[in-house]
Parts: sequence; C-alpha cells; structure tokens
Amino acid sequence: MLINETMKYLTCILISVCCTATTFAQQLGLNFNHNPENINFKYIAKTQVQWLRTTPRILDYVDGKLNLETDTAIQKVTEAGKKGYKIVFGLRWDFAQRKLAMPEPGSEREKTYFAAVDNILNRVGPYVNIFTLGNEPNLETIESDLQYNQEHQVPLVIFTRRLMHHVISFYKNHPGWKQPQLYAGSLPALFEKKQQQKPGVSELIKFAQNNKEITGLAIHLHIADTLQIAEAFRYVRTLMPDKPIIVPEFSLFRLYNKHFNDVIAASAKGQAFIKKYNLPQNLKVYEWLSLVNTGKIPYQQWEEMFLSQSWYIPHYLNTYYRYFKQNNVVLATYPLLQQGYVKRVTPASDSWFLNPLFLQKSFGLNSNGEFYTNPLVYTDYINLLQKTKQ
Repeated sequence: MLINETMKYLTCILISVCCTATTFAQQLGLNFNHNPENINFKYIAKTQVQWLRTTPRILDYVDGKLNLETDTAIQKVTEAGKKGYKIVFGLRWDFAQRKLAMPEPGSEREKTYFAAVDNILNRVGPYVNIFTLGNEPNLETIESDLQYNQEHQVPLVIFTRRLMHHVISFYKNHPGWKQPQLYAGSLPALFEKKQQQKPGVSELIKFAQNNKEITGLAIHLHIADTLQIAEAFRYVRTLMPDKPIIVPEFSLFRLYNKHFNDVIAASAKGQAFIKKYNLPQNLKVYEWLSLVNTGKIPYQQWEEMFLSQSWYIPHYLNTYYRYFKQNNVVLATYPLLQQGYVKRVTPASDSWFLNPLFLQKSFGLNSNGEFYTNPLVYTDYINLLQKTKQ
C-alpha cells in the first residue's frame, strides 16, 4: 500500500510538472520575413531580444534573381549568428506564384532545389537554431499539390518529408555543426474552414505530429477577430495534441484591412477625434493613413486615432500572449520595422505597415534622431519580453 500511495503521489507531481511545462510562457523574438537584408542591429539592440526569424525566397536564388555570393540578405543572417543571436531560418518556396508543381522525387528539378538549399546552409548552417520546413505552404503551393494523389498522398507532404531528410543529411555531413530543431509549417489562416478541409493542411500537421525528427509546428495568426486565434489553436491541437508550436508571424492584418474604408467619425469617440484635430467630417481610415504617410499628420495623432475606433483591440499583444501561454507556444516573433509600405493608401492596400515596433517610414526620425516607436505595441512588447525572460 505504501508503495502504491508513493507511486500515486509521484505521478501527481509528474502530471503537475508536465502541465506547467505545456502552459508556461514562450519566448519572443523579431521577424524579418523574406527580407533579412533589413536586419538592423542598432534597433534590435534596443529591444534586447535573443531570437531573429527570416525566410528568404529560395527560388529567387535558383532563378538567378539573387546572387548568394553578393546578397546582403544572407550576409546579414550570418552576421546575426556571429553576434550570438538565435536564428529561426526557413525557406519560402514560391511555387504557386510561378505556377509550378512540386518537383517529382529524385527529379533533376528537385536536385537543383536541394543543391540551392545546400548552398544557403553552407553559409548560414552553423547559426541556425530552428529550421522551418516551409513558409505558408498552403498559400504558396498550387491547389492540386494540396490534394491527395492517386496513392492517397499529398505532394506538399511528400516534398516536405524529402526536404526534412535532406536537411538532416546535410547536418550529418557537417558533424561540427549542431542540427537545428525542425518545425513543419508555417501554416496561416487555420481558423478558416476551407484551410482546415485541405488535405495539404491536415496531413502536414499530422506529419509534424507523427515524425520524431520534427519538434513541432509553426503557424501564422493574422486575424480579424481574437476568436480566430482560439479556433486556429483548437484545430491544431485536435491533430497535434502536445508538441510545441511556434508563431513566426501574428498581427491584426485582417482586422485593419476590414476597416480601412470606415468613416473615422462613425462613433462618438471617432467624432470627438475628428473635431479635436479639425479633420474632414467624412474622412475615412485609409485616407487618414495617406495623410500620415505623406507627412501631414503629427505622430501624437497615431495612437489617438486607433483608440477612437470601436473595432480596434487595445493591447492586443497581451491577448495573443494569453493564448500563447495556454497552447504551449514556445516562441513567437514580431516585426521590428515597417514593410509593405505605400504613401497613397487605398481601401485595398495591405496593412502590414501598421504592425511593427518602429514607424520609421510613416514618421521618419524624432527630435533625438531615432525612429518613432509604435505606441500601439512597443511598450506592451517590451513588457512581455521582460516577462518571458523571467
């Protein structure tokens, strides 16, 4: 009886520890997407992060649009690694953009692609801590390659598996380098039923779950409603219950774009904002953003305008953080500097430029000669970063 009671007690402790491990916080880093040439060490140092994430467009190197020997993007990644930053590195395979099917296993095209992988890893390989086996493949793969073939296999998963084995073999041939953790993904829009119903999506998550070589799954969370965060995690956890998740990209991108055509003065707070700054009564959000990006709006209006809108989610980084803690997200990365920027904003313009920690393109330099911070996220990000370090 004593032995049984002791075993029960130890089991309870073990369960408690495991539960704590799967619900405790993730780390935060910075995301440079497909443009590591934009890595700015001065402003990275201001945040004091440890993790940097990037996913260069590999087919641009294959096609000769970029030269690996002279490309500043890859040079920046190696420089970051030498400086001691931890690197999340992956490759964006723009098959859909080029209307290309997945290469046949063992084909000359696949050999060409994998040789390009080797050439890039020969430069950055020693510094990569996490290697992601794709970037938004459910959007960057032609539709037929997301469906089952005659053997009831998905071409996307076949290619991802072969890429995984190739990367593992590469590191085995470089015994002095530590193999990075491997993550499948990165999958966006998993809250959408049409994505959940694609075999390429569900089978890729099962691939992550069932392969011991894969540490976990990467997902993107660009949302219009915070309920979409919960739905994306619910879906993933039905197929991959326990393995870690990383979130290389997250934003209110869809929410912003949904409201670009709104009249700012549609609410009482919006009306008060318009009256305070003597702005046109029928001014729309996208029109105000055009005024911002052409130097006609002072910095102090930025936060006020968004907080005046009933649809806006204040302190949304804190909301994300709560979901990350609940779902064993071990790392999430966020943009440092503005990209996807246009001066003349339209209702159809992408809203990526609203997300980053610094607003260097919209407002330029402040009186101290520094980029303006984004008050919608900067303080919350720094506070959360300190919390993850604790």
